[in-house]
Amino acid sequence: MVSNSKGLWVRKFKLLLLALALGTCFAAHSDESNSAGTLTFKLGMATRIGDRSHLYLLLGGGWFRGLRFGDTDGFVADWLKEHPHATFQAISRMGVTNTRSKLTSEWVYIWVEEDAASLNVDLVRAGYFPGAAMVDMVDNDRGMLATLNDPKLADAKMQVLKERADNPQDLSRRLVSDEDYARRMDRIAGAEKIARDEKLGIWSDAMREEREAEGYR
Repeated sequence: MVSNSKGLWVRKFKLLLLALALGTCFAAHSDESNSAGTLTFKLGMATRIGDRSHLYLLLGGGWFRGLRFGDTDGFVADWLKEHPHATFQAISRMGVTNTRSKLTSEWVYIWVEEDAASLNVDLVRAGYFPGAAMVDMVDNDRGMLATLNDPKLADAKMQVLKERADNPQDLSRRLVSDEDYARRMDRIAGAEKIARDEKLGIWSDAMREEREAEGYR
């Protein structure tokens, strides 16, 4: 599930810097509403006015994978206009602890839905992201650790395990049942198959070289 680990960690670090920059713009959060209308989306991430401690993610692991197509912000904005009563469901979370202040914020992977419609599914169905981008933080962690079992990456694995032992509050955790999560991923798999068959977005011939460079066929 995880390839080109050095490049992925570079992307993850850049996204972390962006997330921290966004987080500094907000104060303590008091509104517990799960209306999608309370979120402001940018590059697959979302913030909420008054909420400094959470960054909401439309992608379970795709926030540090590079493969994507077109104007995702425009697609998200149009989808939300068409679904004014959409809400969001937290799927999994991970902590991000500042090494200086020791304060911990949370990155929360969400699904945005209105009745049977799902923004996450529709993004994959339209070819904006591969289905793997919707795999949650727990499964992404498992995939990363499996990659680090390579003897050549022993030092990196030791460092990752040490960081996790030092910051147990940062460990990823699934917030829905495994059965619920499996049903969602079945929908994602079906959406990706349609996008592949119709050669939409990242599955188009025009994106073949970029797609294969990221390990997708």
